[in-house]
Formats: sequence, C-alpha cells, structure tokens
Amino acid sequence: MTEARKVVIDCGGSSTRLGIVEPGGVRLVKQVRTTSYDEFVSAIRSVDPCPIVLSVSLAGFVDRSSGFVRLSRAAPWARGTFAQRLSADLHCPVSVMNDGDAHAMSMLAIGGIELGAVAVSLGTSVGIGVVGRDRKLISPASGENWDLGEWRLDTRATNRDLWWALGSAGLFELEKNLGVKAGRVQFGYRLGAFLSRLTCFFQMKTVVLSGGIAQSHWGVIKVPLREELRNVPDHYAPPRVMLSPYVEAGLAGAAHRITLGF
Repeated sequence: MTEARKVVIDCGGSSTRLGIVEPGGVRLVKQVRTTSYDEFVSAIRSVDPCPIVLSVSLAGFVDRSSGFVRLSRAAPWARGTFAQRLSADLHCPVSVMNDGDAHAMSMLAIGGIELGAVAVSLGTSVGIGVVGRDRKLISPASGENWDLGEWRLDTRATNRDLWWALGSAGLFELEKNLGVKAGRVQFGYRLGAFLSRLTCFFQMKTVVLSGGIAQSHWGVIKVPLREELRNVPDHYAPPRVMLSPYVEAGLAGAAHRITLGF
C-alpha cells in the first residue's frame, strides 16, 4: 500500500493543476480540465485515492477560514460549502482559498523579500493577494479576498476591465495590433501604470509577479514596467518588482498553507 500524500490543487480559468508535496517542494503531477464537482474529485483520486490532506487554490470569492465559495466563474460547481464537501468525500482535512491569496502565500516561502508585499498573478485573468509586515494575509472589509477584476484601466484596450486588459485576452489583442514584441512591450507599460496606482493604494514594498504571462514574458515586460513605476508620487517609494521563483505559484502557496496549518 502506498503512503497517503499531501495533495495541492490550483483551479483557475484555463485548467486545473494537481501536485503533491515532497521534501524538496511541490511536484506537478497532472493538468486537466474539470467541468463538474465529480470530475474534480476523480482528478484528485487519480493523483492519490486517499490523500492525507488537501489544499486548494480556487479562482473566485472564497472565505478561506471556512472554505465556503460564494462565487467562482471558473468553477461554478464549487459554489457553497466546497471544503466541507471535499473533506467528507475524501476523508481528510481540506483547505480552500482564493488563488490570489494562494499566490500571496507563496511569497512567504521566498527568502529575502521585504514585506508588506503584493502578489499579482497574470494569466487568463488577474489575481491579487496581499501580505502585511506581520507575514499575515490582509483581507478586504468583506473578509473574503481581493478582487480588482472590474477596476477600469486608462487604456485603449477593447475591454478596459483589469481582468481582461491585463489578462491573456488583453495581451493577445496588443500582440495582434502592434506585433508580438511591440505588443508585449506595451503590455509592460500597461502593467506598470496599474502597479503605480496600486502602490498609492497598498503602499507595498515588494510586488511579486506570477502566472503564465509573467513567467513567459518577464524578460520583455520588466523594462517598460519599471520605467512606468517612475511615475509613482514622490511621497511613496516605488516597490521592488520581481518574478516569482515558482512556475506554479498557486500550488506553492497551497502547499505553504499546509505547512502553516489550517
């Protein structure tokens, strides 16, 4: 009989990634599309039929203390007492948190960054998570998670909502209209302008970028991004912006939640 393992999952807009926690970190095991709760549970059991603990990062509005999912457009079948259902079906402790919070959690496992810090995940959409100087996640007044998806950007994008303009659709539009390299450079300026405004809001010391767009295009976007950050008002210090060392930051954050206990 194989030993039960700690399973971590990142359920986002493009796919569901499943991994296991090992002594050296997290190992990605599989990437699938899940369109129902039953498919999601089957995917978990294909990784480990009897996990010892489960930690889930989910795109949506999540109460991380209870694992209750109020809304998830990426996984509408997760709505409700998601953590409780998973725990009953898989017979193990379950943590469910918003994906932005999970990316923020992953920052706690990175050495040498100055807190407070903001995690910005760039993929199909945009995720935001905030960690204070006390190494604890900061929540909005609702007690759920940050969601700035409908923040309107000052941009010529077809859709000026943050989730679109700084997500994969907005990047694709820029590449189509300007050419691939010029489009990515302009995306860097767009991202830098957003981070400048975010600095006035959170006054963070560090920004950690993660997700597929950041991992794939950091070499191009970092120069215009940092140039745009020069526009931060003089009475604020521009944050240090860095690329997450974790290709799968959502899984890394879910694993760190297990390490801290829940």
